[in-house]
Amino acid sequence: MDNKAFATLARRALAVATLPLCLLAAESAAHAQNVTFGGGAEPPAPPPPAPAPAPADASKPAPPAPAGGPAAAPAAEAPPPAAGEDDGGWSERERQLGESNSLAGGTGLLHMQHAQSGEPGQFRLGFTTEYFSAGFLCTSTYPCPNPQTGAALTSDNMTHIGGTISASATITKWLEGYAATSAQANSDSANRPSLLQVLGDTDLGLKGYGKINNVFWAAGEAELWLINGTGSVGLDGSGTSAKFRALGTADLRGMESHTPLRFSLNTTYSLDNSGQVLQSTEAPVNQGGRGTSVTRIERFGLDVNRVDHFDINIGGEFFAVDEKIRPFIEYSMLIPINRQNYECKLNNVSHDNCLATDSVVPQKLTIGSRFFPWKRGFSVMAALDIGITGVANFIEELAPTPPWTLYIGAGWAVDTQDRPPTVVTKVEKVAARPVGSHIHGLVHEKDKTDGIPNAIVAFDNHPDLTSLATGTDGRFNTGELLAGDYKFVIHADGYKDGACDTSLTKAATDVQLDCALEALPRVGTIVGHVRDAASQAPVPNATITIVDSANHELRVSSDADGAFKVENVPPGAFTMKVIADNYLTGVQTGAVRVRQDNPSEIGIMPKPKNALVQVGAKEITIKQQVQFAVDSAVILPESFGLMTEIADTLIRTPRILKVEVQGHTDNTGTPEHNRILSDQRANAVRDWLTAHGVQPDRLVARGYGQEKPIVPNVTAAMKAKNRRVQFIIVEQEKAPAGKSPF
Repeated sequence: MDNKAFATLARRALAVATLPLCLLAAESAAHAQNVTFGGGAEPPAPPPPAPAPAPADASKPAPPAPAGGPAAAPAAEAPPPAAGEDDGGWSERERQLGESNSLAGGTGLLHMQHAQSGEPGQFRLGFTTEYFSAGFLCTSTYPCPNPQTGAALTSDNMTHIGGTISASATITKWLEGYAATSAQANSDSANRPSLLQVLGDTDLGLKGYGKINNVFWAAGEAELWLINGTGSVGLDGSGTSAKFRALGTADLRGMESHTPLRFSLNTTYSLDNSGQVLQSTEAPVNQGGRGTSVTRIERFGLDVNRVDHFDINIGGEFFAVDEKIRPFIEYSMLIPINRQNYECKLNNVSHDNCLATDSVVPQKLTIGSRFFPWKRGFSVMAALDIGITGVANFIEELAPTPPWTLYIGAGWAVDTQDRPPTVVTKVEKVAARPVGSHIHGLVHEKDKTDGIPNAIVAFDNHPDLTSLATGTDGRFNTGELLAGDYKFVIHADGYKDGACDTSLTKAATDVQLDCALEALPRVGTIVGHVRDAASQAPVPNATITIVDSANHELRVSSDADGAFKVENVPPGAFTMKVIADNYLTGVQTGAVRVRQDNPSEIGIMPKPKNALVQVGAKEITIKQQVQFAVDSAVILPESFGLMTEIADTLIRTPRILKVEVQGHTDNTGTPEHNRILSDQRANAVRDWLTAHGVQPDRLVARGYGQEKPIVPNVTAAMKAKNRRVQFIIVEQEKAPAGKSPF
């Protein structure tokens, strides 16, 4: 079947993407000889034809100025769009044909899926085979019963081969449907029967996904798992299971630097009822069963679990050689959850352990790669599972983990929409003129070699030629130009405008031009207003002091509207202190981002009419006490106003060089407890004041406990007076004569 016929068939299959793949394969065979052309979804309308202007970016050469008269040559067809031009999104759509199916059917790696999909109308088929041969189910620690004699077997050889067919379709921008069906055969001479087959287990799923930003994606999935019965052909309804999955993907190709990596995380809860298919086999003899549980080999060969499990998958993918080679790695963990309340018995036929006595979390590592060797959308895959845990320690509730499994597969992705044909326009050629030359330029930062992308390169002395834009590598190409002098003016965000020039001679071919730009300072601006915290009225003539990330001070004043602006602030954290007449000092912190205005609004509290804080000769006295939570060093909110007034007093009285913050208690409790509590409270007060603008080296905290009562600890009122914080002036300069310390 050719590509067009296959694409038409894919259009039909899109409507039934979530049906079992066996029905899809039957429909493909029935119509393989009767495919018609011209059907399917209507492709996006091509962009309207445009006249032939000068180029708008570096990938399109600018047309030179006419050199001859008005005589015109015969009209010619315009060439198709060059690589990198706006093609209506078809380049990105074709790139999405690189998405492939996981074993469950959804787009992803091998075992896990991405929180992404292809473009709406794209359809993917996949076929994967798996194989291993190893003796690991019968060991000296976990022997198997000999099926003929009943003696213990300490060795075996399990050979496994299987295949999975999968299909997925992107239905809308946010919805993907998928399906997969698998069959496997296992043979082990240590079991009777030696051959165990599983035919037709089927997954049906829907994935809803969305883009958070250019890098991060999130998705949710619901998956129905239809289990085939044992020893028969057809589904066993009692074994029907379901999976609910949350997915996250970080696709670093969306970054500005276009890093060729993609990482995904899957978390899945599996409602696993596959163990139900064993009920008839393990039923009592009088009910037609064997009367015993199945063996470990049978449980592995039939791939059944008796309990639910929570699965965690982490994977990463690398894109190389224009995304034609995609190595990947996965790590998976299965955490069993006994929702079914299955009662495991240690004397089961295989003498396996039980979850109640042995916690086994099966884990495996997968390494592999996909390759896109020929046509777009066709891929081959090779991968290897390596069992980490669950390989040599077995529990009766879970199927064992093989030590290794080899996977070989192939996939094919098609698009039900055809790329529109190239729009043919007629352009008139001017009369023959002399062949010109090209200028190849590089725009980069001064003293650095890395190019500056998206810089605008304008012709300064040729206004008839259209400006160019540099590519991701900082390079530009003028296209064919006639001999002469050429001057350029260059503009790029974050850099000072620059200029460079060169000349073309008649004998010149291509000329290389180097254009260096000087980077603008990496600083920001803080803008804001100072307002009355109570009335929200602007506060003019306030002094705003900024301490930047380099510990430098910048000082400005607010205008009549309370507005202020502090320029040339380096990036990072800053502390802002505001002092205004008749207001308490305000303190606020923030962070500066480069080359933008950083808003910082601050409200300051009016000074109280009756001051609660006074500066004495040897002590700063307070008319109220700092309130703490009971038997705690947590300052209560009702004391924040008092604390703000204390901080304001210290900030406005720089002659006080050092203050001891003393904590005192009454005699309730032990002396040691009271000393520790008073010390914690003194330090809490010191920390609050330093966080609100007081320099840390001006404060020292010390707790005295019950050692220094000011009144006897006799009554409750007297004890309350002894529970206090005092501010003792330890070191100060002499106050100016005749002037208030405020």
